[in-house]
Amino acid sequence: MQRVSVEKFSDLIGAVYDCVIAPERWAGVLEEVCTEFGFATGALSVASLTNMKAVVNAVAGSDLTQMSQNAIGYGPDIIELWGGAERIQQYPLGEPIVQSQAVRQDIISGNRYYREWAMPKGLFDAVAVGLVRDGTMVGNAIFSQHESAGAIDDAQLNGLRLLAPHIRRAVTISNLFDMKTVEAAAFSETVETLTVGVVLVDEESQIVHTNAVATAMLAAGDPILTRHGRIAVQSATTTTSLQSAIVQAAKDEAALGQKGIGIPILRGSGDPLVIHVLPLRRGHMRAGLIQRAAAALFVASASGPPQMSHVALNQLYDLTPAEIRIFELICEGHTRDAISGLLGVSVATVKSHLLHVFEKTGCRRQVDLVRLARSLIFPV
Repeated sequence: MQRVSVEKFSDLIGAVYDCVIAPERWAGVLEEVCTEFGFATGALSVASLTNMKAVVNAVAGSDLTQMSQNAIGYGPDIIELWGGAERIQQYPLGEPIVQSQAVRQDIISGNRYYREWAMPKGLFDAVAVGLVRDGTMVGNAIFSQHESAGAIDDAQLNGLRLLAPHIRRAVTISNLFDMKTVEAAAFSETVETLTVGVVLVDEESQIVHTNAVATAMLAAGDPILTRHGRIAVQSATTTTSLQSAIVQAAKDEAALGQKGIGIPILRGSGDPLVIHVLPLRRGHMRAGLIQRAAAALFVASASGPPQMSHVALNQLYDLTPAEIRIFELICEGHTRDAISGLLGVSVATVKSHLLHVFEKTGCRRQVDLVRLARSLIFPV
């Protein structure tokens, strides 16, 4: 695969965020990803666990309708093709998992979906990226490789690794809109009807507009407040992280990455909430929604207990989801070989991620990582 230009990659990320208010554009975005990264097909699937209905179901590539229809009848086979439900739960969100590396070849070759559907189409390998996995939703993106393109390479994986946090953010925020198209002219009216707090801010984190829910939160100073005219929360560390994400969203949304995905905060009552940051400056659909607004902040209920160690590891040390997962498994006593088998990645990949963990945290030994993990059990 040829390297995607910075400009093209930025445009692609802009298109991803436009899907927040125009979810019917997902199929077109998947087409662009397949074209730029050299995949034959792409599929984005997000399902609600509350009503068991598809929230997003978009496909791209050859034989779109047939592929979508055929996949429905192969549900259990597709799960088996990725190592089974329990194994899938172990894969870190946002990290590309190559099928041929994660699952034994004899299992793949004997799989009904692979034999009857993928292989006859020349689709010999695939890469999956987990997007969301919580108490309310489960979702992933899967891209197939045609045999004529050769093995899935590092350029394709690195591209997906950079793109993944933006897709994760877009899917999560779009769900707050119930995945309905929002007309630009009616954006302000739409956010007023949401049951989550919405705060529109400029690049200095100064408030431009709030919906009724956010206005009540600010009036109570719980869980969000203003400090020196800027949006803030009780935790100084989290405030710094939030304001940094806003600056990044205004300056270069392509570099926003993991920042601003589900920043956890607590209400005075102890109930966990999260803040999602949506860039507004770029893109055909988002630009000009609200004058002066650089980002929209969505203050929503968390789907489960806050995972403060995850947040601290990301905010303080800029660890990626894959690095955090390996950090956890190392602290649980797993060897590098065991982690390789558990996550479906090579031992070399595990070593590379672990090296990054040591470099970013300043730890030299695994015992130091264990001590660090214990210190991050509580909010920092």
